[in-house]
Amino acid sequence: MKILFSNKRQRERGSSLIVYAIIAASVLIAIVGVARLVTGSTLITSHRASMISGQQFAQGGVAVACRDLNTALTSTASGSVGTKLTTGSTPYTRMASLSTGSLDVYQRSIAAPFSNQTVVAQIWLPTGSSTPTSAKVTASAIVGPVTQTATANVKMNWAYPAAIVSVNAGTTATSINKTTAQAGNVVINGDKSGPIVVDGGASGLAVMANGTINYDTNYARPSATAYSATNQGTANQIPDYTTQGTSNSLFDINRFIAVADLTTNGYNTNTHNNHFTNVLQFITAANAHAATNPMQGVIVVDVNINDKNIGNLTSSTIPNGINIRGTWLMNFTGSGWDPVSEKIIVTADININPADLSHVVATNPATYTTGYPPVYTDSTKNPTNIDISGRGFSNFLPGDDLPAEIYTIGCLDMHGNANISGVLYTPSYMEIENKSSGNTQYIRGSLIMGNGIYYEDTSSATSIISFDAGAVDSLTTLGGAGKKVFVTYWQ
Repeated sequence: MKILFSNKRQRERGSSLIVYAIIAASVLIAIVGVARLVTGSTLITSHRASMISGQQFAQGGVAVACRDLNTALTSTASGSVGTKLTTGSTPYTRMASLSTGSLDVYQRSIAAPFSNQTVVAQIWLPTGSSTPTSAKVTASAIVGPVTQTATANVKMNWAYPAAIVSVNAGTTATSINKTTAQAGNVVINGDKSGPIVVDGGASGLAVMANGTINYDTNYARPSATAYSATNQGTANQIPDYTTQGTSNSLFDINRFIAVADLTTNGYNTNTHNNHFTNVLQFITAANAHAATNPMQGVIVVDVNINDKNIGNLTSSTIPNGINIRGTWLMNFTGSGWDPVSEKIIVTADININPADLSHVVATNPATYTTGYPPVYTDSTKNPTNIDISGRGFSNFLPGDDLPAEIYTIGCLDMHGNANISGVLYTPSYMEIENKSSGNTQYIRGSLIMGNGIYYEDTSSATSIISFDAGAVDSLTTLGGAGKKVFVTYWQ
């Protein structure tokens, strides 16, 4: 009998070793995979963190650069905004390699307020304008292996959105009379006979004033948020942009006079331009232009001290009213004019960029309309088509907001009908009184004055002053006065 010995157990043991080896290899592979996954995840997380940090630093750099641009824009130093950027406390360098015929690129490296981080910021300004109305601000930050860039497109808009803006320090007087207004305050005097409205619209206040705002509480009950008063000496103080002949002027009066002087085929029959050297010349021209045939462009009238004695601008001397599509500048010249007490009274109708009032309801601001910007039927009178560079001024550009009415040192006291769209400005005192029953005084834009305003309607009449951002956002001021930088959109 043969006995056979089997090696089955040995074969089983060898097979087990192979299985164990396979399992061990699989575990090792899994461990390596997990390690790779963890490493990859860590790298992704780190990369994402760098991206987020870089974007935040870049956006912060844009914010700092916008502040720098705003500082240059509001600086009273001489020179263009670009010049102020290169000479300010945080100077930029004009990058010739990046600049083009239409754009100037200014750059600086920003360290503060960041910790252990620098950001490269650039401000792109259009060439050819000392006070640009728009710009592009970019900033780039490198964090680890990641470079992030942020871009903001900005506009230089009017910084004081209100129907009435009074920059005088004013007094503590609270009376509702002319004396209080002439002290540099805002006085609104109305009664039950007719509506008197001061409206801030959807984006502004009714009144911003450094002095007091006084109104008859029996007939005017605005909300507490409609007015901003007694701002002198506070963080909300409005700068004095009303001293003519200084860097604090809101407008360069001579720039407007240059446009009137160089307007060809104008309305002055003596000089054939739009500059009248006395009030009588202007009356003659005004009588030739009714509402259906208004004068167009920048109309300048020199008001001499002797013009006080000609009987003012009345409905008798100008029965068709004063009809202008553009800008009316009453230039009080010579000595003897007082910014408060010396005045020209206007009882003639005043229609400057008039709005269609056929559907206006005084108590419903939603019905308020505008005639701004003016539409010129004679392109030769359009200020943007008149070259004043030979006089040393930058030309007006399409899109610039020009004021509807300016008067200098003196007072233009409006008593009659008025339909005006645009900005009214004077470094002096304003007086607007609705004196006749049934009259309408409608002003859509903004009133800016240096010595207070007296606004009255105690007749059975309608008086409306309403803020319109469209008339002031691109206001073409001297050296960018009154402007601030606003971000319009991010890229």
